[in-house]
Amino acid sequence: MGPNDSLLQLLIEFFDLPSETRPENLTQQAVPAWDSLASVQLVAELQGVFHVDFELEEIESLRSYDQIYVALSKKGISLHQRVPE
Repeated sequence: MGPNDSLLQLLIEFFDLPSETRPENLTQQAVPAWDSLASVQLVAELQGVFHVDFELEEIESLRSYDQIYVALSKKGISLHQRVPE
């Protein structure tokens, strides 16, 4: 994923991680701050930024960069462009 990966940037900023954090290191198990409250807040952030809605079954599976990437891709979201601020 390149520097224009908007999901990667969102997760790095959301969890206040080093800018060189790699996508494969973004999992609920690997990020100490990614607790149940953060999961709820993250879903709200994703829905607001990407203008999508997640069903409960989808929300339960959003536990890593890869899982979020797949879920957003299924909703037609292209993640390699800048998100308008």
